[in-house]
Amino acid sequence: MNARWKTALAALPARQLNLLVAGAIAIAAALAWTVALRAPLANFKAQRATLVTLQATAAATAAQPRLAPLAAGAAAAAAPAAAPDPLALIGAVSRSAALAGVGVSSAAQGAEQTAGGLHLQVLDIAATGSYAGIQAWLEDIEHSQPAVGILQLELRPDETGQHRHVKLQLAIYSLAGAGAAKP
Repeated sequence: MNARWKTALAALPARQLNLLVAGAIAIAAALAWTVALRAPLANFKAQRATLVTLQATAAATAAQPRLAPLAAGAAAAAAPAAAPDPLALIGAVSRSAALAGVGVSSAAQGAEQTAGGLHLQVLDIAATGSYAGIQAWLEDIEHSQPAVGILQLELRPDETGQHRHVKLQLAIYSLAGAGAAKP
């Protein structure tokens, strides 16, 4: 420290010196709060809020009843699966969605292909529902429609974040010569 500063500080009355030291300590404490404590505390609060949201979602998912596979689908598991008619499949998928609390907004027949002895009919479906409802709906489709596969699945949240929009492409597989529907 400079000799000039020492003499200036020594010349100050004790009261002013105490105020100067208290001010320096207050500035150091405010700087420590701003830099070292506020950001980690805000991050901790955000992570805590996310954890509470995830726990609530997990509890809601666990509380929602699972859709049981259809009895006809379980009985048909032993025999080779017959490919459903595209319109009948759209009806079955729509009924299954309604049971799961998912709203189907559109369903349309897509492209048809025949390759390697298999006939493939694509269905494009758009729906909206909760994540748990969509999960139960997809599980029911897998169990009740053995000749149907999921080609593509696209999930995105809606504006509120409460529901998900889903674009689903289902494929109906059948043997090329076994009654495949031709346009």
